[in-house]
Amino acid sequence: MMSIRFKLSLWLSGLIIIATLIGLFLFESMLRDAFHDSIINRLEEDLEHIIIATRLENGELVIDQNQLSSFYRPAYSGRYFQLNLPDHTIRSRSLWDAELHIVNLEAQEKRVWQAKGPKNNDMQLLSIGIGAPDSDNTATLTVAQDLSIGRRVFSEIFGTKLAINIGMLLAMIAGIFIILRQSFKPVNQIQGALAKLREGEIASLEIAQIPAEIRPLAETYNQLLEYTAKQIERSRNNLGNLSHGLKTPLAVMQQQVEALGLSHPEAALAMQQQLDLVHKMIERKLAAARITGDMLPAAQLTLPKDFDSLINTLHKVHHQRHISCNMLNPDHISRIPIHREDGMELFGNLLDNAFKWANSQVQVKVENDINGAILLQIEDDGAGVEQAQMARLTARGTRLDEATIGHGLGLSIVKEICDQYGFNLQFSRSESLQGFKVSIVMSQ
Repeated sequence: MMSIRFKLSLWLSGLIIIATLIGLFLFESMLRDAFHDSIINRLEEDLEHIIIATRLENGELVIDQNQLSSFYRPAYSGRYFQLNLPDHTIRSRSLWDAELHIVNLEAQEKRVWQAKGPKNNDMQLLSIGIGAPDSDNTATLTVAQDLSIGRRVFSEIFGTKLAINIGMLLAMIAGIFIILRQSFKPVNQIQGALAKLREGEIASLEIAQIPAEIRPLAETYNQLLEYTAKQIERSRNNLGNLSHGLKTPLAVMQQQVEALGLSHPEAALAMQQQLDLVHKMIERKLAAARITGDMLPAAQLTLPKDFDSLINTLHKVHHQRHISCNMLNPDHISRIPIHREDGMELFGNLLDNAFKWANSQVQVKVENDINGAILLQIEDDGAGVEQAQMARLTARGTRLDEATIGHGLGLSIVKEICDQYGFNLQFSRSESLQGFKVSIVMSQ
């Protein structure tokens, strides 16, 4: 999905480009109109000057070109006039041997148009009819200006304006990207803070460093973290209290079993086995409560720290046996995509089973598979599980007694956690250690 920063950059850049194009179009239109109006105004002034310089001499109209602008003297200077009389034509010196094709007008009639002139250049022409109204003896006075020079100036002005606008456009687009990048820096910092929160390096988000726009979201997130932490603490305390609370009734039952052993030794032995199982279960739950007591609610399982804690705890629980546990992490994976408490419960059960049924060796291996998922394998060198029993272990919802299956205790919890996170759980025989092997594929 497109990021908010990229989307804002795209929209703002598009708006600036559209605004620039509209501004250039309006500027070009206004400049063209101003250019046209200035030429028409100049031609009207030239008409007045020529009319003033016109006089009657020996019964004929003549134009004193000495009273006119010097632009009318050089040949093809770009400014011309022509007076069309009924019997002859008076032209400016600048026309040289060329003649303007003029439509005769009635008195006081005006005409503005464009046509080709000397050197086949475009010209702007203005004509006016001179004479008495309703008289056949009228003349047509025309002034003209070559448009090539003006158009060259127009192109230079518009080109300069275009270059300036393109430069400003690029500067504004660059400014948009820089401003948005700086504005979204706090978001990037929050992203980094969330990563630290996930890794368990911090306990909550620092509200003071968060912009006001997203501060309510961060405060709500912190409240949720605090609530979750309290729930975890309450659950841990309840588990600890329950485990401790069971010790007294179990001690009483232990005394009763010892007393029963004097009269019914076989029944006492069976009950003693069950009491031993309960004792071990309580020890494991107490150990798990101690390990998860200081966890952050948003923390994920980290490697090798959390696995080392589990392994050290299990060495203490099974201190009467000498189990060697090796951990292999060839891809240097630093975290497992699972909540740390769930991870402790999941891998604590698996490692506890491995420690209990291993002869002398347990191996843990974590690596990336070909699909980019994390593959975690726990193997032991024990007797393993028969193939028929493995089918029962992988059945959804199956709960097996440890005394019956050996590896059954806790595997139903393992199955439930894997289903919750969408992990793929598999049981098989270890090829290297010839014992039981658990494989978990975890998508990141």
